[in-house]
Amino acid sequence: GDASGNLNLDGTVTRAQFAKMAVSASSYQDSIGENGSGYSLFSDVKSSCWASEYIKIAVQEGWMVGYTDGSFRPYGAVTLEQACTAALRMLGYPSSALAGSSPAAQLNKAGALGLRDQITLGQGGVMTRRDCMYLFYNLLTARNSSGQTYAAALGYTVTNGQVDYASVVEDSLSGPYVCGASAPSLSF
Repeated sequence: GDASGNLNLDGTVTRAQFAKMAVSASSYQDSIGENGSGYSLFSDVKSSCWASEYIKIAVQEGWMVGYTDGSFRPYGAVTLEQACTAALRMLGYPSSALAGSSPAAQLNKAGALGLRDQITLGQGGVMTRRDCMYLFYNLLTARNSSGQTYAAALGYTVTNGQVDYASVVEDSLSGPYVCGASAPSLSF
């Protein structure tokens, strides 16, 4: 959400914001410093930009790419096919392994893996925060190219195809713990 805690689910997601979401949904989530990386890979991303490290990782890992003119267009909207391609690459599916031509091949594979569940956009559609929420949830429960559930590959507990959020919360807490009467059942 924003500084006021508003989720703005219908807001358009920029390529910079999507890079941050991708890194946050990966094993690189804890490797980002507080202020820019000190250098930039693209002519339109300053080294001091809040997203420069996220963009650097997303590009170095091959999840996202820049444009032939040397730009990244960080404040341009991310499209369905760009988002699906990034998610597929995070799962270990390179474009060369997909049947058909781009972007239809990426969209078809994303649909077959369930990445597009709850997303009603068609090719060329601009992703909203709500669409990204569904995409990244679906990513967590999808199988990677090795057949393992993506969330399990990140070390999360997956039960019956669903991420065990209590285990995610428990992993990030340190005691002492105080629970009210309406608190969920915890394993400790």
